[in-house]
Amino acid sequence: MYIGPEMYAEITDRETAREIFAKTVTRVEMETHSYCNRRCSYCPNVVGDRLGENQHMPGDIWKTIIGNLEEIGYDKNLVLNYYNEPLADRAILGYIREARARLPKCRIMIYSNGDYLDPGFIDELADAGLNYLHISIHLKRGDEYTDLYVVNRINEISVRMGIPAKVVRIQSGEFIIAQAAHRVMEIEVRGINFYKHGTDRGGLIDDITTAAKRTASCFFPFAHFVIGFNGLIAPCCHIRSDRPEHKLYIYGNLRDYDSIFQAFTSAPAAAWRRELVGGQEKRRPCDTCSAGVLQKPEDRDAFAEAHRRYVAAPGAAVVSG
Repeated sequence: MYIGPEMYAEITDRETAREIFAKTVTRVEMETHSYCNRRCSYCPNVVGDRLGENQHMPGDIWKTIIGNLEEIGYDKNLVLNYYNEPLADRAILGYIREARARLPKCRIMIYSNGDYLDPGFIDELADAGLNYLHISIHLKRGDEYTDLYVVNRINEISVRMGIPAKVVRIQSGEFIIAQAAHRVMEIEVRGINFYKHGTDRGGLIDDITTAAKRTASCFFPFAHFVIGFNGLIAPCCHIRSDRPEHKLYIYGNLRDYDSIFQAFTSAPAAAWRRELVGGQEKRRPCDTCSAGVLQKPEDRDAFAEAHRRYVAAPGAAVVSG
């Protein structure tokens, strides 16, 4: 991950932006369609606005993203969902196939609720080129997390997949992680107590709160590129591109830029990095977020030094052309 001086000011030159994107972005997350079949109380989809007509990512947006990633030989993580349920629309198989053909070295990932799985679909996903399938155990609305519920759901999903899932890690009352052995694809089933380990998604979830004001730096705007089905670009996956409460936080529409590279080095993106590289008290929507925290002391020190040199210093982070 790169946190050098170019990260804090707008860069419009395509070649320079491309070099920076290739150097630092390790996760591209994009939403191929809008629909989700659930209304989990710890997710912004609780309002039910993702249950309506399924809207697909416009073809020109998809073409730009895949073409730009192919241009740099992208070989990091490519996540084909955001706030949708990716397996609710079997068109996902075509997206995976194209991504695999054009980005042969990247790791293609999907996060799913598992509701649409069956043995045949599992094999189709693997044959299309999916590397990693994460199946999240979700609670019924109003229910509290219990280990027994998660274990029963893991068993249910195992039957649905036709592949046994073995528990590999458990922390009672907090999470259970299981893995299912597949011939080529990594499958992980995970149940998490989101009321302990979730976030309020930029203030959208009233039931999840953080008492302390955040001061920690966040690496997400440095290493992640997130785009919704509508072509709107968010600073991280905890901002929902199509919620009006988050309208002021997005970078704009990809059509506003000549490439994903210039979107990543845009003025709004640089402003987010200036805000989140330092250890000062964070403002909304990051003030109550617990995600993206640097775990290693040396990384925290590096971010603090970057803030001192490139943001806090007189004349630092001047917007460039």
